Amino acid sequence: MAHSDWDSPYSPRAVRIQIVRRTGAPAAQDPFLGHPWCVRDLDLGIAWGVLTAPSIADLLCLVRAQDVEEEIKCPRYLISATGEGATRLRQDPEEPLPLHQLILLNRDDDIRAWFLANNGHDPLDLMVLESRPEDGEDTDETPEPPDGRHPFVDREVWDDSAGAEYATREMQEEEEWIDEDEWL
Repeated sequence: MAHSDWDSPYSPRAVRIQIVRRTGAPAAQDPFLGHPWCVRDLDLGIAWGVLTAPSIADLLCLVRAQDVEEEIKCPRYLISATGEGATRLRQDPEEPLPLHQLILLNRDDDIRAWFLANNGHDPLDLMVLESRPEDGEDTDETPEPPDGRHPFVDREVWDDSAGAEYATREMQEEEEWIDEDEWL
């Protein structure tokens, strides 16, 4: 059920999602730095959704629900822009954001920080980075970074969100069926 207090900083928010299939970053750098937040083919890389609650489970369900050409595998990173970063993205989406304008999303607290770092009038910006199969990484089992500085998305949490997505879809279909009966 969606949050009903529209004055709350945690009320439902529109999310603009950029999907990056592989990072391509050199091994010496952070793999999420240096990526522009725009894509040439909008059908393949930009999607939209509504995040109804500030939780990692809701966000993962939102990412999983995207109808894109290729199914989204377990992301390597979920990266959000702060309010300052989002403003900068609107001005120049091809310019990569610096680290201090990014929030790596792994826990509910990260989602809440993302909500609070944005003013509520503009969509939340999210980048989904998948693994680098050309570097020999198995997209199903991306290893944690050796220094642990920026943890990857937890594979177990991603897998658990599949069940939540199924339950959410089932509830929506049931509501649509009830609404149709009431209408008739």
